[in-house]
Amino acid sequence: MTDQTYLTPQELTERWRGVITVGALANWRSQRVGPPFVKFRGRVLYPMEQLQAWETVNMQLTPVVPKQPA
Repeated sequence: MTDQTYLTPQELTERWRGVITVGALANWRSQRVGPPFVKFRGRVLYPMEQLQAWETVNMQLTPVVPKQPA
C-alpha cells in the first residue's frame, strides 16, 4: 500500500500560482465541479493522484499556428 499525498485548498492555490483562489475552490465544491476532494474531520483535502488526473483531463492546449509568409 502506498501513502497518498493530499493538498489543502491553500496548497492547491499555491500549486496553481494563485490563478484560482481558496474561495473559488469552495464555490466549485459547493457546485460539485472542479477537482475531486475528500473531507476528513471537517478538513478539505485534494488527493494528489486524482488531482493530477483531473488536471490532465482538463488541460487546454493552445494550438500553434504557423506564421504566414509576409
